[in-house]
Amino acid sequence: MTRRLTFDDITLLIAPIIRGDSLGRREAESRAVESLVRQAFGPGAVIVHNADGVPSVEAHGGDHVASLSVSHSRDYACIAFSARRTVGVDVEQPRDQLRRVAPRVLSYGEMNVYGLSDALLLRAWTLKEALYKAALTPGLDFRADIRLPLDPDSTAASVAGRPFDIVTVIVAPDHTLSLVAPTDSSDDNQ
Repeated sequence: MTRRLTFDDITLLIAPIIRGDSLGRREAESRAVESLVRQAFGPGAVIVHNADGVPSVEAHGGDHVASLSVSHSRDYACIAFSARRTVGVDVEQPRDQLRRVAPRVLSYGEMNVYGLSDALLLRAWTLKEALYKAALTPGLDFRADIRLPLDPDSTAASVAGRPFDIVTVIVAPDHTLSLVAPTDSSDDNQ
């Protein structure tokens, strides 16, 4: 069952990944994302990537119709898109690995806040990933360049000094999803 949520100019679709006996993990993830794209943009819509690997949607004879961000975890796939500005989305499920890699991804101050619990750590991880995607700046240092608010309830973050809105963070028992976009709409679709 697909959930569709709208936040001003941003649409988010999330659905469970259905695995058949004959499908491998990657194929099931790809099919789930393709299904979401078709639900959002019609049966002929496909994902295309630019030279930097940034996805967008092509539909109706080659028209690019949206800024697109894609994510999947073991059990969920999601897409977020906007016609006005870039977006970043990430969905993850709890994993022991996050605690081990967190010091390489989070600053000292962020570790002091988000390292307090597995739920906060998962929130920080998805926010960092979503911010990286929305920034459209290859080579960013997650620890130094992507700054999370030191108040987990704040709706503002920054990437290389640029302000970003934390549009939503959805926390469910088995996954966390973060959705972000640039604060200044003049940064649209860079």
